[in-house]
Amino acid sequence: MDALAPLPTAIPGDPTVLDTPFSVFNIELTNRCPFRCVMCARTGNMTRPQGMMDFGLFRKVIDEYVQENPKQAAKADCWLHHFGESLVHPDFDRFVAYASARGVSAALSLNPLMLKRPTALALLRARPAKLYLSIDGHDDASFERIRGVAGAYDTSVRNLLDFLKLKKSFKSKVQVIVSMIDFGLNGDSIARKRDYWSSLDGVDAFFAKEFVTWDGNAPDVNILAGNRPPPQDHVTCRFPWSRLTVTWDGDVVPCCYDYDKRYVLGNVATQSLREIWNGGPMRSLRREFLDNRVSNPLCQNCDYLRA
Repeated sequence: MDALAPLPTAIPGDPTVLDTPFSVFNIELTNRCPFRCVMCARTGNMTRPQGMMDFGLFRKVIDEYVQENPKQAAKADCWLHHFGESLVHPDFDRFVAYASARGVSAALSLNPLMLKRPTALALLRARPAKLYLSIDGHDDASFERIRGVAGAYDTSVRNLLDFLKLKKSFKSKVQVIVSMIDFGLNGDSIARKRDYWSSLDGVDAFFAKEFVTWDGNAPDVNILAGNRPPPQDHVTCRFPWSRLTVTWDGDVVPCCYDYDKRYVLGNVATQSLREIWNGGPMRSLRREFLDNRVSNPLCQNCDYLRA
């Protein structure tokens, strides 16, 4: 998280008020999802209502972002998802197309099982900048173990291959990263998958992720799970000084790990992003970090503050 970099400029006399612009890291088109992924907090932990973002609200967020920080909007990935599968939104392509037309670097992380031909065509026509396509496991059993959907591995692979052909026919410049979760395959198997996907025309990179969960079911992670005492050492995080995440209903949270909106900064339906950026809740959060006394329920349980 670039913890050693200097903090952005603050207003003299009050280091919690910034005169530097924000970036928008996530915009959640929906928190609905047809999958039950074992590594996703949404599966067993999310309690907040489900819904779809209104296009007018999305347009407001994009317009304010471009007005406030056009250079960052163009160069930094703005992920059009948070905790949900964006392709289930009936107007997902309209959202992506609008962001792209405004010069925003629109990015999505998707499951290829959703990429049937009509959806794939609509997505390519919307001109996103970057796509992470997750193809997990190596057969139906391993795919089901991770994604919670039976008999879907071969279809996912076929959809991904078809999408790459469409990308080529469209002469699309979208960056495609194929990602896979390593849940115990040996190194040779991972290497073979990497070699295969990386060799395909239209794949720009391959990324293997460790198998982790959000609630402590994997030994190397326990992010945002339960109440723990505040960290004893100095804590730091770039998010309160750099980024915002917007959920489908307009609530703004400070972090991409806040799956259940445990720390709401404001709502873009009634406030501007600029107001929220230096509003009371955000200033209080920054003060916790400046005073090295992080105690709010969101950040208190974050393992990244203990790395």
